Amino acid sequence: MVGVKRCALLLLVLGLLAGCAPGDQSAHTVLSSDGVSIRYDDLGAGDPVLVFVHGWSCDRSYWSGQIEHFAESHRVVNIDLAGHGDSGLDRSEWTMQVFGEDVSAVVTALDLHNIVLVGHSMGGKVIVEAARQLGDRVIGVVGVDTYHRGGRETPREQQEEVFEQLAEDQAGFISDFVDRTFVEQSDPAIKEWVKADMAAAPYASAVGARKASGSYDATPAIASLDVPFVLINSDFLPTDIAYLEANAKLFHYLEMSGVGHFLMMEDPETFNALLAAVLADIT
Repeated sequence: MVGVKRCALLLLVLGLLAGCAPGDQSAHTVLSSDGVSIRYDDLGAGDPVLVFVHGWSCDRSYWSGQIEHFAESHRVVNIDLAGHGDSGLDRSEWTMQVFGEDVSAVVTALDLHNIVLVGHSMGGKVIVEAARQLGDRVIGVVGVDTYHRGGRETPREQQEEVFEQLAEDQAGFISDFVDRTFVEQSDPAIKEWVKADMAAAPYASAVGARKASGSYDATPAIASLDVPFVLINSDFLPTDIAYLEANAKLFHYLEMSGVGHFLMMEDPETFNALLAAVLADIT
């Protein structure tokens, strides 16, 4: 069981996040608002359109257990945010607003409507910002193991320990973080793959994205949503449901057990069934 101190630190790190891409003919590129190239996959057909957004120091391959499954009945778009995966690294300003513009650039280029945005960890913050930018193109927002702290900005002084550890030893910090985001039942092969993949993320984008996530207060964006806002979270850490219920107009919470932070990878069958049920309710 995670101790009080470790639980507090892990909640802090997930707040900062919250937190091997395909290379075939489905992959395309568009420029974001600041000129950074954004790589994405566009597969399948059918409404609603699902737009998947990964978390901090991850990439679009983390949704591999969902893409093929949902592309059988939906149009599915899977995005690498700037500084991640196959997207460009030349970003100078790292904010959740600009990450939201990465998503908006893809959606606008494809002229997508009737969209459900799905975001893991830090991607949960990105998608509420993207939803605010995209307006009535979006019919639902689904966060995945995110908003454990409710989406509030993390006080700077509480972030210092994380900043220092990442600066001193990025691979060591990632290794420790990943160890603490999986549970006893987790497949060790998945954990080791995630550990190696996240540790290989470019340092500049890892630092930029982490600071952007930690300094972002998602509350105004959450409050502005006029569409269903759903969380599918693991129970390995508590979620501040009361804060989210107080700020979101149409909030619904679902929970998975026996999995850690990367629940869509650890138990894709259960996750996909929950997401399918959410889509049925939204539409």
